[in-house]
Amino acid sequence: MKSKRKQRRKAARPRVPHKLLIVGVFTVLFGLILTLRTTNSLPSIGSLWPVPLILLGLFLLYMAFFKDGPSSYVFMGIFFTLAGTLFLVIHALFTRVDLMHYWPFFLTFAGISLLAYGLRKHGRAQLNLVMPALAIVLLSFVFLPFSLGLIKISFRDFVMTWWPSLIVVLGIALIAADLLRKSREASRARKAKEATAQKSENSAKPAEPSS
Repeated sequence: MKSKRKQRRKAARPRVPHKLLIVGVFTVLFGLILTLRTTNSLPSIGSLWPVPLILLGLFLLYMAFFKDGPSSYVFMGIFFTLAGTLFLVIHALFTRVDLMHYWPFFLTFAGISLLAYGLRKHGRAQLNLVMPALAIVLLSFVFLPFSLGLIKISFRDFVMTWWPSLIVVLGIALIAADLLRKSREASRARKAKEATAQKSENSAKPAEPSS
């Protein structure tokens, strides 16, 4: 009777998969924060305000991958985690921060998040999300050097000179989309052919005589 009661109690307890993963992530994050404090990289405790944003992102990713949460949690989880990490690094390295110079990073994070979200889809839905995600990431890489002051010419002069390259990029994207679509169609046709061959092979087998 006692063993049955113990088994019922264990079955009634909520299961938390990947406990070691959760403890490991919190340990790494706690160790990094302590390292930033001991090396005087954080000017004050108030600079840790991005940590809850990182924890929220990690929680959403955990729910999406290990608890069968909505696919939208992947987008929000990656975005919040990357954005919080960027805020934490910026406040650790710089005393005065003008976030206007870093806005292309958030565009990059949105593209990466959308890419991860799209890869969880299938068929045409995946293609409709992956291609815009890659375009957003590429566009953020174009804006980033101007925003950080790495390129001295103005963005207007750059666009006036290099705008035809956008046509080239568009053409490459269309070619990639067509090749990806044909590859998926060929894969589906091959699987259907294999399934048909397997079915005909099974039907051609003689029935075993009953003893």
